[in-house]
Amino acid sequence: MGRIRQVFLVAACAWVGCSSNDAGPAIPVDPVALYGQMCARCHGVDGKGDATLKLQMPIQDFSDPAFKMRAKAEEIETVIMGGRKQMPAFGGMLSVAKIQAVAGHVRRLAAR
Repeated sequence: MGRIRQVFLVAACAWVGCSSNDAGPAIPVDPVALYGQMCARCHGVDGKGDATLKLQMPIQDFSDPAFKMRAKAEEIETVIMGGRKQMPAFGGMLSVAKIQAVAGHVRRLAAR
């Protein structure tokens, strides 16, 4: 009985054209805009951190030489995805491509 139900569901989905793998049209990712929406409030547009918020909680300054030394793309992506301390996780809101784009922007800010 389970096999018949499975075949029926596959046939029904094919008939109505549903597909769970369709991601829709490709849209270019703008890392600067994403950073501005998701990160700049705390980290500042320049990546040095909001001065007022830095008095209340630790905020990573991307221009800090210690951060520059350890700023590997994969580690930045992991923090963006899973959060850290008071920073929220963005893994449920951003696709992998968007997380990678934001991480690249963070690295560019660190390189300044």
